[in-house]
Amino acid sequence: MTVAQPPEPTPPESLDPQRRSTQAQLERAVGEGRLTLDEFTDRAALVWKAQNPGDLDAVVADLPAAPVVGSTSPARSTLVSVIGDIRRRGRWALRRKTTAVLLIGDVELDLRGAVVTEQGSEPVAVDVWSIIGDTDIVVPEGVEAELVGFTLLGDRRVDLAPVPRVPGTPTVRIRVFSLLGDAKLRSS
Repeated sequence: MTVAQPPEPTPPESLDPQRRSTQAQLERAVGEGRLTLDEFTDRAALVWKAQNPGDLDAVVADLPAAPVVGSTSPARSTLVSVIGDIRRRGRWALRRKTTAVLLIGDVELDLRGAVVTEQGSEPVAVDVWSIIGDTDIVVPEGVEAELVGFTLLGDRRVDLAPVPRVPGTPTVRIRVFSLLGDAKLRSS
């Protein structure tokens, strides 16, 4: 009696062309607003852990294979508050260039549910101009982010998880200019 042997696993390096193609499909999907940054980082990690073509197909099974042609959104977004806070959480459109301007108030931007609305290799830039107020930015783990700018009276803190960058994720550059207030960049 002959016992059937399970098929041999696909060598990981032979999957590289399909991995790149699947990664490009995920990048398109995040640029079209079909995936949030958090969903993208989770799926991109699965792409590079895949052991066979079926694993890769499962990552993008619910996404269209071809780019969706349609209207484009503006590349810049401006958030303004004279006295009050600016908060964005959940699913929201994050433009390549977003500016928040406040006289008195706090800025809280949670980018884990944000949808980057334009494709491209340039970084996502978030500029915050504040006289009095704190800035708190949250990015998904695996997204490369940096905090730069100027604070006269206030603390600046970067608290990102010590994990490698997820391939294909955009770099997020946060620039905070504040006279009185703390600036904090952290990951989930």
